[in-house]
Amino acid sequence: MAEKLKILIAEDEEVTRQLLQIAFRDGEQFETRLVANGEEALIAFKAWQPDIVLMDIMMPHMNGFATLRAIRQTLHDTATTVIMVSSVTDKQDIVACAKLGIQGYVLKPFQVKTLAATVVGYHRKAKKVK
Repeated sequence: MAEKLKILIAEDEEVTRQLLQIAFRDGEQFETRLVANGEEALIAFKAWQPDIVLMDIMMPHMNGFATLRAIRQTLHDTATTVIMVSSVTDKQDIVACAKLGIQGYVLKPFQVKTLAATVVGYHRKAKKVK
């Protein structure tokens, strides 16, 4: 049996957090942890070392840009797949995320039924590139 993918979900909206958790409810394939902001995400990231981080851009205390920057530049982690899940559609913001090293971008509202396959696809593609 393959190891479960560890997915850290950083999302401040409770309903969206629940939808993201539903998308990854397959306990055979995924293990998830949920946090509500970037500060909590960094704490969980350091302690748990997830395979994938799904993160909103607009969060209180520490937004997704700052959290992504901390993961990539402060912690020097380039191996973890980071996918932004956001309603932000401004091209400059998406390009800024890409420059900081994301492997994918999912626009809200997303399709719960297909999200896991999309995320796994981004993760597999990222692992092939390295």
